[in-house]
Amino acid sequence: MGEGDAWNHNNYCVAPEHVDRLCEAIEALFPWSLIVRKPELVGYRLGDDLNRGALYLRSTPAARTLFETVARLRREQPDLDLAFRGLEAEDADVADHQGFRVASPEEWERRVARATTFSRTRPDLGVAVVRVERPGDPGALTDYLYQAWIRLALLGPVRNTFEMQALEPAKRVAR
Repeated sequence: MGEGDAWNHNNYCVAPEHVDRLCEAIEALFPWSLIVRKPELVGYRLGDDLNRGALYLRSTPAARTLFETVARLRREQPDLDLAFRGLEAEDADVADHQGFRVASPEEWERRVARATTFSRTRPDLGVAVVRVERPGDPGALTDYLYQAWIRLALLGPVRNTFEMQALEPAKRVAR
């Protein structure tokens, strides 16, 4: 029997003027390996195996146009702005997001702290810590999973959130 399907990358079209700030945020928050940097393409490998995860940023003027148009229409049309605000306020675990797991709760804590600091000190990077859950927290879905949802607004107006996880080593994971 074969190994089956596996996700191996996420690709984002981003406004050209957002690429450098996105790279700065990604490289500070997520120590992924830079594998390609060209004017039209930036790629990161999440681990040692390229087949297990990569993130690509594609610089396109069309993404700029979309970003600007959505921002303008949100200002002009209250119902559209309300719809976007509703999505932004949706429970982080329900809203569109991509997830990845880090090696340990200690690494997870370091990255959450770094993202929290960036959200306060570098508003130009568009980083927001949407929600943080630790095992035992009220509302946590499990007693073994550390979860943090981190939004990178410069990716665009939707699907711009990453869920970072770590497993509690002392707990048995339910499958």
